[in-house]
Amino acid sequence: SEIYTKLKARIQDLVARGKLAMINDVEFMDSTHAARAKGTGFEAKINCTEGKVLVDLSLGFLLKPMRGKIEEGLRARLESALK
Repeated sequence: SEIYTKLKARIQDLVARGKLAMINDVEFMDSTHAARAKGTGFEAKINCTEGKVLVDLSLGFLLKPMRGKIEEGLRARLESALK
């Protein structure tokens, strides 16, 4: 899907430039248009379907109180990446 292709390129670019230092590992699954990102205290599963990006975010104990702010930041970055 076009959304997956754009998102993958943007994530790879940001990781390469050190702009997503919180991500320790990212795996792209081209056949299913999905990705999995892991970092200290979190794991995110991203699925791209026609016209939508679905994110399943699992936060560790210390990050849970900041869930709202993290989700807001993630939403803003996704919207920016897909413009």
